[in-house]
Amino acid sequence: MSDVTPAANGAAGNAGQFVVNLPLFYTSPLLLQAQEHAAYGMRPATDSRFAAAATAIPIVGQEFARVSRSYPIVFSIAEGAMPLAVTGLVPGQNLFVDAAGQWLADSYVPTYVRRYPYIGMSDGQGGPLMLCVDSACDRLSAAAVEDAADPFFGDDGKPTQLSLSAMTLCEAYAQHHERTRAFAAALVEHGLLVERDLRINYPRDGAEASIHLDGFRLVDEDAFRALSGDVLATFHANGWLDLVALHLASQLSWRRLADLSASAAQQEAA
Repeated sequence: MSDVTPAANGAAGNAGQFVVNLPLFYTSPLLLQAQEHAAYGMRPATDSRFAAAATAIPIVGQEFARVSRSYPIVFSIAEGAMPLAVTGLVPGQNLFVDAAGQWLADSYVPTYVRRYPYIGMSDGQGGPLMLCVDSACDRLSAAAVEDAADPFFGDDGKPTQLSLSAMTLCEAYAQHHERTRAFAAALVEHGLLVERDLRINYPRDGAEASIHLDGFRLVDEDAFRALSGDVLATFHANGWLDLVALHLASQLSWRRLADLSASAAQQEAA
């Protein structure tokens, strides 16, 4: 039986474990251009191995409801305090990607994962997003026809449905990301986020193993209940009360991570 309890302040842990250096997964984004990449394409995805070492995945507010059913939602200790779905308890192990590289079938796959290897980038001057792809992705092909990959551009040089769909996903993610930034900024502004520690106990090799976790923030429920009526009205108008409630409810998912960790340890010992 796994047990999840708050750890004493100052308890040793996996410090900084949930600090995500963005953009996570991306090694070298390549701006797709018809003239330079007319022959390029992408082979279909078969697994999620690229995410196998991620212990936390960036998320946006629009997916809190689905994320909260499978993962604890925490907030980064980095500037901006962006929300993260916790996917692992020890560095380098995503408990939701199995040995075959498949995401656990009964778990929601965050949009950030589904978007990879595409990413939208702007010129920093208010221009439209431009579609980029991680050039380090092993599915990327410089010869789509020969590799039976889906091309990014048609014979007429126009984006194919693959590129259009990827761009639509990137644009939607960017919009939700900006809304989520505003939510996180409001949490910081009103002093609602506090750093927390957790201790997770689970059975391993016939004994009890323990993991201390830190390097993340949660909403302080006492501070949240003490908000003024005007602030609560603003939160309500923006849909942020729902996000806070979903974040708090997601803390029940730490137990699932503890159980998955215990199962992984048993498989390693077998």
